[in-house]
Amino acid sequence: MDGLSWYFQYFSIFGVGVHVLIALCFAIHAIRNGQPFFWLWILFVFPFFGSVVYLMAVYLPQSRMPYQAHILSKKALHVLQPNRAINQAKTQYENIPSVENAVRYAEYLIQSGKASEAIDILKQKHTSLVENDPAFLEQWATAYLQDQQAQQALAITDKIKSIDPNYKIEQIALIRALASHQLNLQESARQNFIIATKSQDIEKLSEYALWAIQTNQGELAQQIRADLQKKWTIGTAYSRQLHKPIFKQIDKALKDMKKKEARRPP
Repeated sequence: MDGLSWYFQYFSIFGVGVHVLIALCFAIHAIRNGQPFFWLWILFVFPFFGSVVYLMAVYLPQSRMPYQAHILSKKALHVLQPNRAINQAKTQYENIPSVENAVRYAEYLIQSGKASEAIDILKQKHTSLVENDPAFLEQWATAYLQDQQAQQALAITDKIKSIDPNYKIEQIALIRALASHQLNLQESARQNFIIATKSQDIEKLSEYALWAIQTNQGELAQQIRADLQKKWTIGTAYSRQLHKPIFKQIDKALKDMKKKEARRPP
């Protein structure tokens, strides 16, 4: 029994030591990168939880990681602190109303379902300096899409393609696919979805699957769902947990579609 007690005591001390060591590393990172002082307080008062939040909120977004991981970290931050990001972006924009801060603030407004506010912000900043800036125009097109102004979204993506045909090909195609769907231009939507899903990104495949369901293309929807399952299987546990809601949404939509088909007269 004494030996077992010694083991648990050792493990506990070691565990706490690891937490503190990780928190210390993040504290050094915070100091070197000029992060606000409150991060040091969080890291040392709550070493484990503080390290997790710092990892998602600061370290991952600043690191040179793949695009998909960057998206996951932003989503995780939104879950952990749903209002912090948009409030921070708003404060930065109000203090320094630059184009860059306007685009960042607009991005968070769109994510929060406030597309009309994002459009107003971007309209104020639409000058000759940014009229040929693909990043600015992409955010503007996204805001119009979310605000159900599909024709405007298509017009802006046309301009992006004329400025730089290679700019975020799949993301621009996704905007065009969703805008075409809003306008009931389903063949255009289909063609753009094919382009948008070439890299098999889970979010874009999910949009493709939902479109197939909404347009009563059951066989295509099942095929896309199978592709999503493959991505699900090889993904990390964190990625699977993060994407679980959209998988549930697709499965429910597929189930509802099958019920409607079953009720149709022969």
